[in-house]
Amino acid sequence: MAEPRLYRLEPLDTSGVFLGLGVVQSGLLGGGILVAVAAISAGVPVLVAALPVLAAAALCFARVGGHAAWEWLPLGWGWLWSGWTRGRRWAPPLPLWPVDTVRPPPLPPCLAGLDVVEVPWRSGVLAAVHDGRRHALTALVPMRGAQFLLENRAEQERLVAGWGEVLSQFATEGGTVAHICWSDLVRPSGLAGHTARLAGRPGGTPHPAAQASYRALLEQRAPTATTHEVALSITVTAERLRCRGGSRAERLADALGVATEALLRALASAGLEASQPIDAMGLWRTLRTHVDPTAGAGRGEARLGERLGLVTPAAAGPLAVESRWRSVRLDATWQRTWWVASWPRLAVPPAWLESFLSPTGLTRTMTVAMVPVSTYRSRRRIERDLVKLESDAAIKEEKGRRIDARHQRATQALLEREREIVAGFAEMGYAGLVTVAATSEDELEAHAEIVEQLAHEAGMELRVLDGRQDLAWAGALPFGLAPATMLAA
Repeated sequence: MAEPRLYRLEPLDTSGVFLGLGVVQSGLLGGGILVAVAAISAGVPVLVAALPVLAAAALCFARVGGHAAWEWLPLGWGWLWSGWTRGRRWAPPLPLWPVDTVRPPPLPPCLAGLDVVEVPWRSGVLAAVHDGRRHALTALVPMRGAQFLLENRAEQERLVAGWGEVLSQFATEGGTVAHICWSDLVRPSGLAGHTARLAGRPGGTPHPAAQASYRALLEQRAPTATTHEVALSITVTAERLRCRGGSRAERLADALGVATEALLRALASAGLEASQPIDAMGLWRTLRTHVDPTAGAGRGEARLGERLGLVTPAAAGPLAVESRWRSVRLDATWQRTWWVASWPRLAVPPAWLESFLSPTGLTRTMTVAMVPVSTYRSRRRIERDLVKLESDAAIKEEKGRRIDARHQRATQALLEREREIVAGFAEMGYAGLVTVAATSEDELEAHAEIVEQLAHEAGMELRVLDGRQDLAWAGALPFGLAPATMLAA
């Protein structure tokens, strides 16, 4: 009997560029030493000249407010710059006349440049999110897979292997796919539909005792009743296009159509359930849902147009955005986004995310962006990182410093990845974002503690994206906006 398969997630590269120090840390220490040497050469007392070195060391190794001290430099500058360029509050101008359907709807600065377009595909059209800044197109494919947890271990392993095959086909040299994301929106659904059936069918005989028992059961399970809205997005960018005839817009549309067709075929071959790509109104409805995911959740209070799925472009975006250091307010909803800074360090089974995505009565979204890496780039990166780690280990041995377990684990992970690439497996860079939504600031704090605890139980470490909550929320949308600087590869 074969042993159950376990999966190990690669840790982030924290080896730095020299002796475990990053570029900023090396620059600070080098600058401090340079200033100290210049001060001593100028005749400054040694104790005074040593102050720049001590200050640089404090910035490199001290921690303040959950961050390394040196991280506050770019973080603080980014916060000030965003307040100057994007502002802390935003509200669109309200039109006095009917909205012009030709012009794109007003969107906040974090979503600037986005629009929904339709491109030719098959015998009809394919709706896509167009990013005018990066010249990218993104299509969304709804996914279903609630039965994954009900399958036996062997079937779960087969489905995970199939998902790996889906991703590996896009890790080719010269491919147009920039990244693939899956996003799972979990929110309370309530049991109003079941409660409405308590009156019984017309002409039936009522059973008060049975109805009372059923109502008690519904009231007990209502707080944990949830719905999962899973979407898979695929993004193509103009910078990956090959030179051929036609305009850039036409070539980008053709590339998206080919990539979407290949994705649907691969999902079907892997035994994963996928629907047809979301249409234009569905894309606007998705944005409206993520702007205010708590609207009518579990209370049956959603507006009639939203229940019918009739969301116009003008009504899809938020009407007010207020960005704060650790949260962002969109209309009447408070939201906070974390970055998955550390994945489980131990090998995990196929269903290891069950405890984190299980129903808890919270409204939250988990988005994972995966970037295909070609074999050539993978080999170059592995060779470079191995040389760097071996050089650091040699220097540490010369200076009598110990090579810690983290250094050994990073080296072992690179060697394992090299063996996998030689065996024919593809490499994917990945990053995870988690967003929680609440109706008040106090509720947000309470729900945030629950989410962080659930992540800890699942073996993940979450870090709040301080000072950039508006961009983090936009990156967590299934619209292909995940920033490349957050990817693990």
